[in-house]
Amino acid sequence: MKQPIRMLDHWPIDVLGARMTLVADGDMVSALLFTFTGQPTSLAPTMTDPKKPGQPPTITVNDPLQSLLRQQVRNGFSFIQALFPVQVAFDRTDAEYEGETPAENDAIAISRFTYGEADDRPLALTYDYFTRAMMAAEKPYDERYRLFATLTGYAREASKEARYIDAFRYYFLILDAFFSDGQFKKAGLEKAFKGNAVLMDAIKSAQADFREDRTRPATPTGTFLRGSPTPDEIAEHLVERRGHYFHNNRRKPGAWSPDKQDEARDLSWLCSMICFYLSEEYSAPMFAENLGSRHFAEATKSGAIIVLRIDYIYVDDDGDGEPKKGRTNINMPGTKITRKMTTEMTQNFVQNFIESQPASALMHAICREMKSGQSVFEIRYSQDLP
Repeated sequence: MKQPIRMLDHWPIDVLGARMTLVADGDMVSALLFTFTGQPTSLAPTMTDPKKPGQPPTITVNDPLQSLLRQQVRNGFSFIQALFPVQVAFDRTDAEYEGETPAENDAIAISRFTYGEADDRPLALTYDYFTRAMMAAEKPYDERYRLFATLTGYAREASKEARYIDAFRYYFLILDAFFSDGQFKKAGLEKAFKGNAVLMDAIKSAQADFREDRTRPATPTGTFLRGSPTPDEIAEHLVERRGHYFHNNRRKPGAWSPDKQDEARDLSWLCSMICFYLSEEYSAPMFAENLGSRHFAEATKSGAIIVLRIDYIYVDDDGDGEPKKGRTNINMPGTKITRKMTTEMTQNFVQNFIESQPASALMHAICREMKSGQSVFEIRYSQDLP
């Protein structure tokens, strides 16, 4: 369950061909448990050994009860949702297969399988994102930034929950708000989109990034993008899909259904990438150059500075080949060394070496934290290289 549900009374009941039990902590319900009995072991997932060494085994899901039950539960909740704002993660399910005899247990290769498991790992951000954002907010604020952020947030959440039609709608509201020039009819909207260089550049970039997932059923947008359409044709496709999902007549052939969200999967992905390339403009105030120096100054004032020393060995390409030593110190704002910081620092060191000593070649470099002597990164090239 996504929306907390408090059930004052409940007990097991036979429904939808299974025994239904509420999974609860006290009177708070977190999931529904359906138990089917007397089923063949062939419903359990099977695992096939790879044909070639080094390849992963193939797992085949054979259980039609999963899709049937999800559909029926979705149908049942539609009655409750007509009355109450209940949100349910219909596509997140655990299936457990338990034999009724030792022989059946031996016949089950995979006893548990998870479908649509959410990725709820925390997002790792460096502190400067927060300081820059709060500093940027000190200046007069344009409400278009909040509009872009709010709609993008809704779209991401919908996409994460596999509500791809809803995600497309939110993404399209962004395109309509910023690039429609007040046009809403098909021809006028297409012209407005095609005439906006910023939007068309974002469409080109999104198209270049598209990779269709051929392991899943084809979608109208995925099939359309296989033909390498022009950016103008993609803009027309987006407007056409707007008409389909915003102004759909239930009587027409091919009417969309809210329980068939996967048909809009690639459409949602395409729009998410378009908005990703637009996001640079709508986060630009926090990356103003003066905020970087201010962040560093605040870190210095608070004593949150890490001093790193890089000792390196190099040779001059036009010299006698004798190794030479170099040293550079770097001050980084922060209180602890992170992998992201280390990756950035390694990249900057190598780039600065190339730019400052174009006639030299790096042989070895080691970076240590000055205070503790802790090794941060080390680069070592083969001594046998010419």
